[in-house]
Amino acid sequence: MSFPIIPQNLSIAAMRSSGYRDTAHALAELIDNAIQAGEETKTRTEVEVICIDEVSTEGRRQTSRIAVYDNAIGMSPGLLRKSLQFGNGSRLDRAQQKGIGKFGMGLPNSSISQCKRVDVWTWQDGVVHHAYLDVQDIQDGKMIEVPESQPSEIPSEWRSLIAGNLEEHGTLVVWSKLDRITWKQSTTLLRHTEFISGRVYRHFINDKSVRIRLAAYESKTKATVYESFVRPNDPLYLMSGTNAPAPFNQMPAFVPFGQPLVLKVALSGVEHSVTIMASICKPEARREGGGKAIGQHAQRNQGISVVRSRRELELNHSFTNSYDTRERWWGIEVQFEPGLDDVFGVSNNKQSATGFTYLSVEEDSFEEGLSAKEYQERLEQDRDPQLVMYRISREIEKLLHSMRAQVAKMREGERIDSAKERAENKAEKAATDSVMRRRERVGDIGRSDKEEHAHASERASALTADIVQDGVEEAKAQVLAVEYVSKKIKFRFRHAEISGFNIFDISTAGGVILVTLNTRHPVHARIFEVLRGEEGPETQYARQVLSLVAAWARMEDEAASGQLRRAMEENRSEWGRMAMDFFEIEN
Repeated sequence: MSFPIIPQNLSIAAMRSSGYRDTAHALAELIDNAIQAGEETKTRTEVEVICIDEVSTEGRRQTSRIAVYDNAIGMSPGLLRKSLQFGNGSRLDRAQQKGIGKFGMGLPNSSISQCKRVDVWTWQDGVVHHAYLDVQDIQDGKMIEVPESQPSEIPSEWRSLIAGNLEEHGTLVVWSKLDRITWKQSTTLLRHTEFISGRVYRHFINDKSVRIRLAAYESKTKATVYESFVRPNDPLYLMSGTNAPAPFNQMPAFVPFGQPLVLKVALSGVEHSVTIMASICKPEARREGGGKAIGQHAQRNQGISVVRSRRELELNHSFTNSYDTRERWWGIEVQFEPGLDDVFGVSNNKQSATGFTYLSVEEDSFEEGLSAKEYQERLEQDRDPQLVMYRISREIEKLLHSMRAQVAKMREGERIDSAKERAENKAEKAATDSVMRRRERVGDIGRSDKEEHAHASERASALTADIVQDGVEEAKAQVLAVEYVSKKIKFRFRHAEISGFNIFDISTAGGVILVTLNTRHPVHARIFEVLRGEEGPETQYARQVLSLVAAWARMEDEAASGQLRRAMEENRSEWGRMAMDFFEIEN
């Protein structure tokens, strides 16, 4: 008597509940296969998702079959049979895991999660083979092995519905006996698929290496019910030609926030890269407000986009504040390659990265009853792979702190009142007067002084970019920049998060010395934060400290050589590091 550990009828039932969020995500598995195979053709991969609708006598429309066609490399008869076997495939060997495929579960798992029968036709050099799986036959014990592939022809019905030119190679997957699809009507299903696949495959669609067509037809008349080509859906809103609402479908709604950060990660003796990109909304997009089309679109894309081999796995929400509707106005994308799958915890259906989550050394060390330093050292001794995620979390938190502060400065439908003077303005004017008096004695010896010889419009343009980073709309920033130049103001103080231990950072633009007060440093909270509030006694004290900061900034500006300037920068950083210790222990 046969007594299997897992009875066949139960195992196939369990596999059908494989955790796909919806039909659109299940279809993504088949698109994955097409894109992976298409990379070998070195031409654009054409993918078509086609639905067939049955119409009842009462006029009710319902999807009865779904097909996914691609013009990629196709499969050999042996590989076709292997592709329908659970846990098998051509990329199980780590050496082959360089693209978006990996686990050998995609085709059978995704298919039976939605339907009871899947048929596959694939061809190379014009020779077509066919194989299939039938859930009912498996449950009844009639199908114990994957049937051997058989010579065949592409069914004429599907041949007539495919819009692209059928080439000498390709694959057609057909789902029938649909019993678990999320949306019963093809139009609803394809609209959801367009939104999700546009985001998942945005990088491939944007660089035109992949094109995805969606279509639906009536079963009897073959009349077109729906047709569309998938446009990119970019949660960072930096792409053009997307499915965002007008006018942001043809122009980015966000701008890059800083430069991409590349982290080098050593794992088992191999170095890998993790790239973190960030974006923040343009003031004009923010003024539209959350209730308008762009705000609603951004809400659906809210979260951190986790991207593996250019394919999005998920929008992660562990870093977001669910109670704050302003979270939709920033975007972050974290990119990594398959070599870090174990660290990121990539699931076998590629719908999530279970290892990617918010982590804090300080919080976790407290739970362990250790200091942050002791906890860090233990992780390093154990070569804990979570060290990578702690590092990534720290960098993301830095970005979010800065971006949230900038978004908070933006107000829907409001403009900054030019009549209201910033608390820092008095310090800027006082420091400017001091520099002018000094220049009368020692001459124009600062780096910034040489920039004053440029045309006023060039100086204002250079300064405008810095003011925009403060959350000021570009038109207003231009006005303010012209004001700085025309009034010969020599300093501009701004508040922002910067990396490292510096209390403040120094740069120049258009002849103006830019001083960025580091909001991450404890000195900022104790001294400079009051400048962003109402005028009071503490504000006057903070402005006096700004005069000291301005004196240091001018000292670096006048440094006679690059070597001396670098030494001053190093001293400033070390001073900031020491000040951090002093201010942290202060009550």
